[in-house]
Amino acid sequence: MTVRPRTAWRFACGGVVLAGLGCATQSPLPPGAFVRGPVEVPQIPAPAPPPHLPEPPAADPKPGAALRPGSAQDAPLALREVLSSVEAAFPLLYAVEQERQITAGQRLSAEGQFDPVVRSRGVDQTGSFANGVLDTVVEQATPFGGASAFAGWRLGIGNFPVYYGERKTGEGGEYRTGVVVPLLQNRDIDVRRARLLAAQITEKAADPIVRRARLDYFRAAAQAYWVWQAAGAQYLVTQDLVRLARERQALLDERRKQGLVGESVPVLNQRLIAGREEARLGAERQLQQAAVRLSLYLRDSAGNPVVPSSEWLLPTFGDATPPRPDIGQLEADVAAALVQRPELVRFQLEKERRAVELKLATNQLAPVLNAYAQVAQDVGAGKKTLTGTGSFAFDRTTSEVGATFEMPLPFRNARGLSLTARAQLAQLLAQERYARDEITSQVQDAVSELVQTYLRIEKAREELRLAVRVLELDTESFRARQTSLVDLNLQEIAAAEARAKVVNVLGAYQAAVANYRAVIGIEAAAGGAVLPRTEPEPVPPVKPMPPPVEPKP
Repeated sequence: MTVRPRTAWRFACGGVVLAGLGCATQSPLPPGAFVRGPVEVPQIPAPAPPPHLPEPPAADPKPGAALRPGSAQDAPLALREVLSSVEAAFPLLYAVEQERQITAGQRLSAEGQFDPVVRSRGVDQTGSFANGVLDTVVEQATPFGGASAFAGWRLGIGNFPVYYGERKTGEGGEYRTGVVVPLLQNRDIDVRRARLLAAQITEKAADPIVRRARLDYFRAAAQAYWVWQAAGAQYLVTQDLVRLARERQALLDERRKQGLVGESVPVLNQRLIAGREEARLGAERQLQQAAVRLSLYLRDSAGNPVVPSSEWLLPTFGDATPPRPDIGQLEADVAAALVQRPELVRFQLEKERRAVELKLATNQLAPVLNAYAQVAQDVGAGKKTLTGTGSFAFDRTTSEVGATFEMPLPFRNARGLSLTARAQLAQLLAQERYARDEITSQVQDAVSELVQTYLRIEKAREELRLAVRVLELDTESFRARQTSLVDLNLQEIAAAEARAKVVNVLGAYQAAVANYRAVIGIEAAAGGAVLPRTEPEPVPPVKPMPPPVEPKP
């Protein structure tokens, strides 16, 4: 049967290409290796309406009706609720956690370098030598010593000139297969394997990135929580001052009607009320600002910010006793931070990645020497050779073994890459050393902040105790008409300022505790060696300001 070149080539082209595509779906990796499910595209919810500002705490708080995730509506808001909300619904933490998916995609892309590749070429020539050639090959790179394999099918029919006689095949085409093995360059590592190793290391580095973000966001949330608590306690101090002045005004107005005091005393007290009202409004603004700031971290089940109600404030915040830090355990916390901080894990992984780059650059210094072997088999009616006779009249099976060699004489590109990789690795080692020193200094500073702030709490409470005692004495003197209302007002303000100072220092201490946890690399509520227990203990409250008294006539 005579097969026309063009017709045979057209029929063979479609069949071979489809067969090659079928082979391309086979991967050299084990079944199920590095399988990842498709990542769903997150749906961004519509922006929620801005929440209302909280009302200031009342003298007799009532259960609030605001939406609150977690515990009961009328219970004080606990720090663990805020941290749980950050972990569950904080948008920036969700964004950082996508780094795992990003690096997984990069690693999957690097694995794609080892996917089978199908190449096809077809030529239809007319003229004195009418012929058709179709060549299809499937190439498979492997991670084993840089070796690659190939298999293909070639069809060459028609009239070929003498010098292109190797292009002619049997009428059924020629099947061939072979392998290429690098002997020097690309044997231990090549560009494909280097990129895959780097992608795998980068995927591991996503975990310390997420951990670092969690530490930072937990610290920011805890500090916002304690700022809000301190602002609420300060507001209550200003509210007590206004209450005292108003109760005294009622007494003075009554005495004024009875003609027992002059007009100047009630007017002076009214001026005091106005000034204290202004201070209360300023404290209320600070409370609202702190509540709005905290709402960025406190979110409901839908992920919308929840502005905390003032009824969720801790009623005994100003009376709690924080745990005493033990500065003698500083070295233990430094050692723990050097183990737990995610930055040093990132440096270790980055050193591994740089080592891969250095190995690849060193690989380029070797010449290219590749060995190859191939075998081919014609099928169908054989092709005649130019000189073969007898049993050698048909060229049915061929095999070929050889080698290729390539070497750039100065190796300037390879030497430049090696020099760059070595310098980058040395640079990274210097940066890691500084990072370790910086972590040590951060732990030292955090512990110093804890110790000094704790001492400030003791002194502030001593000042408050003395200020309350002076106020009691001045109250007795005012009752005996031995001191003026101006002097009594000064002592009331001094006692209020002392109480506000205690609240401020307590808030600063709790913020220092949050920073201490982040510095030593602790996400949970547990402490370290210097501060094993971080939760404050309630103590009997300090004596409140004495009620207003009526001066003796």
